[in-house]
Amino acid sequence: MRLWWGIVLVLGGCGGGGESSVPAPGGPLQAARPVELSDLEVANLVYSDRQRTPAGFALDPVPTGYGQVATFHLAACTDEWNTALAAAEAVALAAPTYSDLVATTEDARYFEFGRVPRTGGNDYLRMRVYRCAWYDPAEARLNARPLDAATVAAFAEYQWQYTSYNNFGHVVLERATRATASAIEHTLDMAVLAGAQGGAGCDRIDVIALTYGVALTSGDVSLDRQRLYSFNATFRDGAAVLCDEGQGP
Repeated sequence: MRLWWGIVLVLGGCGGGGESSVPAPGGPLQAARPVELSDLEVANLVYSDRQRTPAGFALDPVPTGYGQVATFHLAACTDEWNTALAAAEAVALAAPTYSDLVATTEDARYFEFGRVPRTGGNDYLRMRVYRCAWYDPAEARLNARPLDAATVAAFAEYQWQYTSYNNFGHVVLERATRATASAIEHTLDMAVLAGAQGGAGCDRIDVIALTYGVALTSGDVSLDRQRLYSFNATFRDGAAVLCDEGQGP
């Protein structure tokens, strides 16, 4: 067992995309859209922030009744509860403000230690230590078995929630899982607000494919990202407006 205590950054990846359509003989070549939604529909989702993930996405609910809930994953794994507790306590002691332990939870994926900071506020911290039998963050290796499409999809969607992609200006549009000869890949097609890049008050929105790949023989997790296309838009009078035509597929 290898223990590196600290805060872990989860892995993300990308891939996917559409295939080119084949026209009738003599017809013009046209690229198929990588996503089903129109650019205007995508822009409205990005600006409204009303739904960051599609229906059925494996979201991790947060406890209610608190002003703010933060979740931290320690950069280590263990299958021993006492070891996990000691590691979480060490991190709490090293923090500028100590957080009192108020709850413990065991999951097939991790040990969780709920803490309340001594700040006088109504905040809640969830410190999680991965079980090595599920995932080793130090080695970036998924140890859960069976290593099938459902396992990889659930892992990828859990990890995504604790990346910078789960913030305003980011929307998961579609998701798909596929198996290759050497890996299982779970791809999230996403829209990302890049900021005022289009000029004249317009923003650039990138449509990307984010893929989590897991090697079949080892469980090693890979990271990849691919930009599918971009378009310009802005938010005006309570609705998204496209700034240009013809840039998307």
